Amino acid sequence: MFGRASGRKEKPAHCLLKDVGVAALNKQHLHLASYAVEFSQIVDELATREPTSKDWKQIDALFGRVSRFVVTHFREEEELMIAHGYPDYSSHKRLHDKFADELGKIQSQINNRNLKFKGKLSTLLWDWLYHHINEVDFVYREFFLEKGVS
Repeated sequence: MFGRASGRKEKPAHCLLKDVGVAALNKQHLHLASYAVEFSQIVDELATREPTSKDWKQIDALFGRVSRFVVTHFREEEELMIAHGYPDYSSHKRLHDKFADELGKIQSQINNRNLKFKGKLSTLLWDWLYHHINEVDFVYREFFLEKGVS
């Protein structure tokens, strides 16, 4: 569904997102992937230099968009699960909450201008995209298709 190869020579990253069977959620997953690409570009640009105040403004703005988008996406996905009686809702919600907690920790690092956030956010986003969507979200595909949700 979506492919991405990092511009970094030392560690190529590939992300192929599976179709989870719900068009609106697929679209949201792609949107999140676009944020991951945008963030990876910023990290690549900052690999050899310290961030300027302009860079920090860009990072703050992007992180704010990512955070707001994640909240919206999780809410919509969870509402869909509740509305259709998805049997694994509770454990899925716990994973969403854990991801949101990790974003909160990264927000703190960004607020404190701690450069450790760069690797953590990039890894968190790409791992989430690949593993959560392809392994956890993909499980609900058949459930929603059987319910007539697409």
